[in-house]
Amino acid sequence: MTPEERTIQALKKANMGMAAILPCDRNKNLYQAMFSHFKCVEISREEEGVGLCAGAALAGVKPAMLIQNSGLGNMVNALASLTCHYSFPLPILMSWRGMDSETIEAQRWMGKYVPKIMDAMEIPYHQINTAGAISSLEQTLPGVYEKDEIRGYLFEPAVWKDSEFAPPPFPATKHNTHLPPFEGRLHRPKATRYDFLKAAATALEGKAVVGNIGAPSKELCSVVDQPSNFYMLGSMGMATPIALGAALNCDKTVISIDGDGSVLMNPSTLATVARTAPGNLLIFLIDNGSYGSTGDQPTAASQSTDLAQVARGFGIDWILRTTDPEEAAEAVAGFDGDGPLLLHARALPGNADVPNITKNPAKIRRDVSDFLQT
Repeated sequence: MTPEERTIQALKKANMGMAAILPCDRNKNLYQAMFSHFKCVEISREEEGVGLCAGAALAGVKPAMLIQNSGLGNMVNALASLTCHYSFPLPILMSWRGMDSETIEAQRWMGKYVPKIMDAMEIPYHQINTAGAISSLEQTLPGVYEKDEIRGYLFEPAVWKDSEFAPPPFPATKHNTHLPPFEGRLHRPKATRYDFLKAAATALEGKAVVGNIGAPSKELCSVVDQPSNFYMLGSMGMATPIALGAALNCDKTVISIDGDGSVLMNPSTLATVARTAPGNLLIFLIDNGSYGSTGDQPTAASQSTDLAQVARGFGIDWILRTTDPEEAAEAVAGFDGDGPLLLHARALPGNADVPNITKNPAKIRRDVSDFLQT
């Protein structure tokens, strides 16, 4: 059995259900073969994959990531404040660049630092330097899901070097098609984020809702506190990735309450939304042009960036723009699963004076998981 076949078999035996993946030329045959065996989501940046995997876990699906080790540096905060904080399981299969056979000098630094980063984060990992060492994946992967832990698997390029594995062809994909320009004008906002949430409260009831970090989650909790709300307590930029991961793995409507600062941090997620196109996903982007939780400092969306146009450029077809809370509420209430829909709500800066969220992350995760999996 080839190393690629053993790796795939180990993932199957552990019932891994969704992989967030980015390619590396050292493990390209494994990467290509993954599509024939698993649900794979091709991401554009590793951090968004952390959110996707968290959303999949909420929906009861066992996730994994397949990346190059250089991407670990893009994931550190999300791993700490999302995956660790909520105790989501996440095996990370990494192509370990920078070893003796490395021909690109710039790769050597992360090759050297990755084990140190994982040690510093207290993430257990395995160095897989031969095909036989894949046994460490086979033996420990089931425990990752049983114990809700993060675990790294560092595959040295030597593992694949002499493999005779021939991957099946990539599945057929549709060609990029031209979308008409988004013509909606940018009108001056007239209501706050809290006004939008209050107006949409009834429409949000009974839905799975991912609240953006900080003030948005506190305001969401104050207007419609329900077990199906996933309140983000950290990990800025992860609201829509989490919602996307959940939407791809359940049949229920999933709504992301996102913000302009958050979307600007991980805009590539919009490309992944367009690429995967889950019909049950609604992105309620409340764009107030400011970093509301840190003092209302202006974002690029307040001066130069039109996020609806950005979303259209990434390939999202259905976009609505409004400055009217009632109109936004009607759009949420009328959403019937023919998405993904990006609802671009232009708002005034400012936060409502509402209490902090006192729920612990374990309860938040448990309640939302129960809702999605019922």
